[in-house]
Amino acid sequence: MNKTGKIVVALASVFCFVLLGGSAFAQGYSQEFPGGTVGAFYQAKGWDTFEGSWMIGYRVFDTDGGSLGQISSFVIDNTNGRIALVVLSDVPNLGAEQLAIPFSSLMRTGANTFEFNPGSMALKVDDFPQWPYTNHDLFVYTVTSPPAGSDLYGIPSKIDAEWVSYIYQHYGQEPYWTEQGMQSPKELELYQSTKLMGAQVQTPMGEEVAMVNDLVIDSSDGHIAFVVLSDIPGRGDTLVAVPFGALSRSGEMAFVLNTTKEQLAAAPSFNEFADLSNPTYADNVYRYFGLTPYWIEGGAMGTPTTGQPMSEERSDEEYMEP
Repeated sequence: MNKTGKIVVALASVFCFVLLGGSAFAQGYSQEFPGGTVGAFYQAKGWDTFEGSWMIGYRVFDTDGGSLGQISSFVIDNTNGRIALVVLSDVPNLGAEQLAIPFSSLMRTGANTFEFNPGSMALKVDDFPQWPYTNHDLFVYTVTSPPAGSDLYGIPSKIDAEWVSYIYQHYGQEPYWTEQGMQSPKELELYQSTKLMGAQVQTPMGEEVAMVNDLVIDSSDGHIAFVVLSDIPGRGDTLVAVPFGALSRSGEMAFVLNTTKEQLAAAPSFNEFADLSNPTYADNVYRYFGLTPYWIEGGAMGTPTTGQPMSEERSDEEYMEP
């Protein structure tokens, strides 16, 4: 055999070795961490997400330009994996009182601003005062005119579905739990995001393995796509995103991650700039933890979203703290 023939044979042998070796590695990986029972391709299309911490501190304005307040926290529907309500502070005329509005009452209007969507809410035109009242803003007046002590103000110590339903009705928003596959209001488990952020996470065996660092929220409908974890043993300052459905609540302040310490330690890292709205990354994470994504029809948390995304395309700079 001439020199050229030997080179060709050698290259062919190396190529076959790489193919066989790669196949064996992939087979071993899939056996150790089997994926969920999903199809070959289920990436979310047109998916747009943001981190919950990015939203905190931004102001919500009405269509007349009046400020309704500053976003301070969320009310989480743990049953359906959704942001049920957005909590506002620094609301005109309410002093230290907070105001909860449906997530669907928000529309993104700029890099740092959100606009109030009144839905079918009845504006209080008939008794709108003639003198200047909060810059003579009809929306602000309607939202802040109920008497002191109204159930519309403040956050109950125990959040129940009846109160959330009342908020949706008052603000003229269609409740998301009327969608196919959603649980009814009477069965909702609700709590403020302040109980989740910074909470310690345990495995089912009781091992403390992480701390909740942030939430990743689907801008179109408020689904919680991921919980971002930090302080994972052996991972340094690396962040890891896990599907919200992998996390369960045990008691008031305890959260349990349905995985092993070893699987979490080997999970894909999360980079907020590269992975935040990357459907391929989302696909890989859900597969890794063996869960069906909520955007899959018939999935555990509902059907694919079709609404317009709340947020516009953002540069890396816009992800910084406000």
